[in-house]
Amino acid sequence: MVSKIQESEPGAWKNTVTGVGLGRKLFTYEEGGTLYSTSAKFGTFKALGEGYNTRFLLADSSDEGLLYAIENSGTLYQIDPSSGEWEQIGDDEAWADVVAADAADGTVYYADEDGSLFAMPVDGGDATDLGEGYDTAALFFWQGYVYVLEHDGSLYKVDAESGEWEIFGAEGAYDDTLAATIHQGVFYAVEDDGALGATTLDDGVYQELTGADLSDVRHLFSASGNLYGIDNAGTLQRIAL
Repeated sequence: MVSKIQESEPGAWKNTVTGVGLGRKLFTYEEGGTLYSTSAKFGTFKALGEGYNTRFLLADSSDEGLLYAIENSGTLYQIDPSSGEWEQIGDDEAWADVVAADAADGTVYYADEDGSLFAMPVDGGDATDLGEGYDTAALFFWQGYVYVLEHDGSLYKVDAESGEWEIFGAEGAYDDTLAATIHQGVFYAVEDDGALGATTLDDGVYQELTGADLSDVRHLFSASGNLYGIDNAGTLQRIAL
């Protein structure tokens, strides 16, 4: 049975635009331009920097563990999560047409407005074209594959090297998804009836987890071995499975 455990004062996260988990911390960008680091265990937080205008915040847990911010302007920044030090990657506005992205192994995987899917190494190498014709709402990287969630609710599994793809589950199976993430090899999707869908990525087995009503969750992310959500009121919840 799924339960929600309140992890913050009510409304404390109401200004959060986007967030990711990395190691034992939650990283969030808030309206007003501030990037925060919060201990998942103790709840203590600190500002990592100001002046951001972030559309996508990405976490690369491999190697050193880095954050990437794609700004509304389309400029990409690499951020050291321990110090907050940042540097621009590539040209100004080079990522302006990105509609969804994730990062792993020094590579940013992203879909653009034209429906193309790419893998771009952040060290300056050439991008690999992984295919076209996508209508991407969100994408996630996990163990060599990019999982692309389409606006119609279909989920595709794409080989991150060859671009070969297959539909993962039934066509349109996730059309009622409010928020989603990958946590410990499972694709979790909050459904509009408040249930939590769980699809194991190694075999595609799906189950609906019931219990707490999650229909008010607007952000879902994984950190420190736990699943977290931010609800419409701006309260951080730990989602116990």
